[in-house]
Amino acid sequence: MDLLCPLTDLQRAEYARICSEGLVRLGDDVGAAMREKSFGFLALLTRLRQACCDPDLLPWLKAPVTESGKLNLLVEKLAEVVSSGHKAVVFSQFVMFLNRAREAFAANFPDLPRFELTGMTLDRQKPVQAFQNTPGAAVMLVSLKAAGTGITLHAADYVFLLDPWWNPAVEMQAVDRVHRIGQTNTVFVYRMVTAGTIEERIQALKADKRVLFDRVVGDMSGDFDLSRHFQSLRTLTELSAPEAEQ
Repeated sequence: MDLLCPLTDLQRAEYARICSEGLVRLGDDVGAAMREKSFGFLALLTRLRQACCDPDLLPWLKAPVTESGKLNLLVEKLAEVVSSGHKAVVFSQFVMFLNRAREAFAANFPDLPRFELTGMTLDRQKPVQAFQNTPGAAVMLVSLKAAGTGITLHAADYVFLLDPWWNPAVEMQAVDRVHRIGQTNTVFVYRMVTAGTIEERIQALKADKRVLFDRVVGDMSGDFDLSRHFQSLRTLTELSAPEAEQ
């Protein structure tokens, strides 16, 4: 299920500024931007997605973890999960964002057992086995690159996808680390989507078209052609006002 995450004031300001500057550089035609200014187009999408996650991911900003609407909501939801003795796996494609999540967990759940699995982890089975065998509540932080084959995390029954992946097949591959043979519990999967942003629009597109994109952002060739669905870059990226303000 999708969890709509609010933007903090800092996130909202940075997102709006990045969007405005991108429109000035690239113009409003998605197809033209993808064909003629592909590097700038990809850079814009990356910056907007980072702003959706945590303004501290932007290279020119330093911000406390409380400035991330996603991390604030994650802490709130995880408090409910661990208070009942459940285990959770938290996925992100940004290792820096996982580091920020670890910081938030250390501040809010100092006694909660935490484990990590990223592309830098040399012995992949060591944190996996420790997580699987720890009695009671625990959390595992896992990067997208480390969520491929060869690991089983079915001790968990809660999954949080911190940033929605534009390739549904890759997303499901990560979830399958938990929801696989040997799992006897119902698995609750939460996809964290920032409201009113490019994240919400891409999720709506995926739900509407049921398209299995062949490529993640970073490769805009082939079937991944946003101009087939969005002609206006402004429509794709510009920040929407919260419902209460509309």
